[in-house]
Amino acid sequence: MSSTSQRTLLLALAASLAACGSSSNAPGPGPGTTPNVVLQGAITARSARQIEVNGVTLSTPATVKIEKAERPESELRNGMVVRVKARASGRTGEALEVEFEDVATGKVEAKLDDHTFSVGGQTVRIDDSTEFEDNLNRLGSVGVDDRVRVSGVPDDKGGLRATRIDKLAGTSEDFEVKGVVSGRSATGFTLKTSIDAGPADTYTVTLAAGATIPAGVVDGGFVEVRSLKPVQAGNVIEAASISIEDRLPGQAQAEAEVEGIVTSGFSASFVVAGLTVTTTDATLWRGGVAADLLPGVKVEAEGTIQADGSLAARKVSFRYSSKLQGQAQGLTVAGDGTGTLTVNGITVKVDALTDQRDALSALAAGELVELRGFLGRDGASLVATRLERSNDDRPIIQGVVTAKDAAAGTLTILGKTIATGSVELGGFHDLDPSSGVDGPSITKDAFFAAITVGETVVKGRGTDAASFANPVLTAKEVELEGER
Repeated sequence: MSSTSQRTLLLALAASLAACGSSSNAPGPGPGTTPNVVLQGAITARSARQIEVNGVTLSTPATVKIEKAERPESELRNGMVVRVKARASGRTGEALEVEFEDVATGKVEAKLDDHTFSVGGQTVRIDDSTEFEDNLNRLGSVGVDDRVRVSGVPDDKGGLRATRIDKLAGTSEDFEVKGVVSGRSATGFTLKTSIDAGPADTYTVTLAAGATIPAGVVDGGFVEVRSLKPVQAGNVIEAASISIEDRLPGQAQAEAEVEGIVTSGFSASFVVAGLTVTTTDATLWRGGVAADLLPGVKVEAEGTIQADGSLAARKVSFRYSSKLQGQAQGLTVAGDGTGTLTVNGITVKVDALTDQRDALSALAAGELVELRGFLGRDGASLVATRLERSNDDRPIIQGVVTAKDAAAGTLTILGKTIATGSVELGGFHDLDPSSGVDGPSITKDAFFAAITVGETVVKGRGTDAASFANPVLTAKEVELEGER
């Protein structure tokens, strides 16, 4: 099913649900108060009475819950991972309820390096997309013993990938951590920070004097544990209180969209944001192909919640959908193996979280490389999530289109102009909805008409090696890759 067909189906579903819902004066796609989808992901943009989650712009409701308490909409911030019950069609909708829960709260125990610190025994990693109250000094604005609230998701390295860090007042030692219960007894249980967490992120929970385990806590359940003491030797947490949390984004048969880091598994079945996602031959892949699905990549999975709590995905979109292929130039390498390079005229940052399948330090100028990543905070560089050598000499630039000029036949991707005047006959491609690779040829007019600036991902292939040095990439082929 094509992306357009899916959105048409959602629109029809929304209309059907609205017919049985009550009226509402809140702005949105139409009347009714029954959600047709649950969105779980980080807020990437916000303005008065509006937020963007998973690429969907939503009018915000009267009901906003932060740590279970009703709070004003003005307290929502970029980077908060929220769960939104919404009525959505396409890229717009109405949020009926927004819920925010942190993944950890407590004192910073140690700053391990310039992108890693620990809270409550958990390793927290930041990347270029992480939001801070002080985005100028970022992690430099947070010190050891400062209390912080961490919003984020489990990562593939046995910790948390932070999407937002907020400093909190006070100096108390108490902390909160969430996880999955196993081995429940009358006196405690084992807590895993994710369903696939390893030993380093598995805790033994005991009870402080006067604390009890709520009757509804069962093996496989999701809970928040609050302790008044630091984590003890052997990853032991003494719980002062335990509360039951909702791990799933919705009930069985509910429509859901979940965003996060793949922590384990492969394309057929993987875990993201603590949720098992399954795919079939009919699943649509956007911004990459099924073979690209590996631990460490960031994805959004859309589908239906099953009776066993898994998500049967109709579509999987790679959130780090930018790709470069070309000659490595301008190499700079720091002592820790991080650094920068230029590929096809675009600056690439290689940081401590980059999967260096071939080390930056081992590259020579002029070698062919392939990189995946996302647009940096500066809006002009690529932050690499994966780096490896390539044996393909065709220059490639892939990413979200930030400008287009159909008359001139040009696109802007990652700050680079892609000229399509030399595209060969049949070189404008639609996306193959079944495979995510080269689809059928379409006309130039149809190609440009299908592009929505700021949303559509396009891949441009250069003509030959001379294209590497050109300020404008002369494209031989261009292909629609779906939406971001």
